[in-house]
Amino acid sequence: MYKLFLYYDENAAYADKIPALVHLLENIRTKWQVDCHATKSQTLSSSQVEQLREDIRNTIPQLRGKIVSSRSKVLPLSKNKNPNLTNTPVLLLLHNEKPINVFPHLLGTTYSDIEPALQSIAEDGPKAHLAARGLLENPIQKILADDPATIESEMRFVGADVKVDSGVIDILLQDARNKFTVVEIETRAREIAVAQVCRLAASFASFRRLSADDVRKAIVCQQYDENVVESCKGANVELYAIGLARVA
Repeated sequence: MYKLFLYYDENAAYADKIPALVHLLENIRTKWQVDCHATKSQTLSSSQVEQLREDIRNTIPQLRGKIVSSRSKVLPLSKNKNPNLTNTPVLLLLHNEKPINVFPHLLGTTYSDIEPALQSIAEDGPKAHLAARGLLENPIQKILADDPATIESEMRFVGADVKVDSGVIDILLQDARNKFTVVEIETRAREIAVAQVCRLAASFASFRRLSADDVRKAIVCQQYDENVVESCKGANVELYAIGLARVA
């Protein structure tokens, strides 16, 4: 459920700190059975560097604060918004295959570095670490669980983090006609999310011995790529964008 990925440049000025970070990762793996990885930047392909950049950006903004370096703080992304591995290692925390937090980061005036974060996770486990900081639940997931009618009148909440053969369903709802709705939650929806929700819905339908037409598919996001709209239409996936409206 939880995964930790540490990225670093073995030739950087901070290289002497890496053994201690790797040791903490090993402790976390042994004590909490968390999948942990330490990767040298020199082994990353250009596509992997781009994926790292996207993963950093896709962590929940309300939870990790600032991630772009400034004069006063070294953060995961450079001023050009590329992985800043020359100046700092980067730690990604994933929950159900989704990046939810990154270190170092600057939330308000609080700078959170990698080693204290790993020490906390090693001591308490990733779930308790997140719960203590109010980071356990995806805000969109919590909103939909508390008020599923946000999507549609008479929609009912069935479950969150529902495991199926092809992965984990973020939110499972049921509409007024008793049709199940498989919901994929994304900070920014891309075409891969369309394929993901289709796989999850098919897996759920198979498990419940339902027709594929009896399971609705939906993506709920804050932002989305332009090509996602057409992809959703073609795959019969509903797309919802959550935004803020000033009322006073």
